[in-house]
Amino acid sequence: LGGAAQEAALERLVALVATEEVRRLVVCGALGEDGEGGWLSRDHLAKADTLYARLAASAEVHVMPGRADPTNLSLPQMPLHPCLFRKAREAGGGGFRCVGNPYSAALEGSDLAVLGHSGQPVEDVLRCTRGRRPLDALRLCLEAMHLAPTAPDTLPAPPFEGEDPLVIREVPHLLFSGGHGRAEHDWSPAPRGEGPASGTQLVAVPEFRRHPAVVLVSLADPRDVRVHELGA
Repeated sequence: LGGAAQEAALERLVALVATEEVRRLVVCGALGEDGEGGWLSRDHLAKADTLYARLAASAEVHVMPGRADPTNLSLPQMPLHPCLFRKAREAGGGGFRCVGNPYSAALEGSDLAVLGHSGQPVEDVLRCTRGRRPLDALRLCLEAMHLAPTAPDTLPAPPFEGEDPLVIREVPHLLFSGGHGRAEHDWSPAPRGEGPASGTQLVAVPEFRRHPAVVLVSLADPRDVRVHELGA
């Protein structure tokens, strides 16, 4: 939210969401650090609130916490307090929501099952293995049917009694991870799928500060992915 180039990219994002047929925008990491690389300031929060209010006027906006946001550090992360975003809550007829991390959803009017997180599990898998790309780690998680296979050993997570909320119980159509260096996507066909559309779209969502871009996935066919570059 700081610097002329990033401000221009954010203006392009608002224009894109207003003109494209975007049903829902999922933000992987709500606030992060301020423009000086320090902790959140009141001005930083106000700018984020205004941005989300403008976006929520055109589409549903679901905001997830990330590693640097003011919520619990361990996974699963609780949603950010809605009082941080007073303008956004009043915009768009209730289309703005603070959601948890990991995030799962089934969009109304679509059979698309969405599952993902803000990137901590993928970054930790890459740190502990020889994987080179976020998509490699994301595919490993899909094959293991677990969102965070290194938790709690090297990734903070509390002990779970009974059901593990990080287990992938049903294979999603879309599995994403946020906060990465650049946008990437790859189609992973189901091993015993019925037809070419049976599988999972793996998406690495870029950290906006490092790679100003938005990844759009079609509700009708998750194989249809477009990366809109918003940088100069």
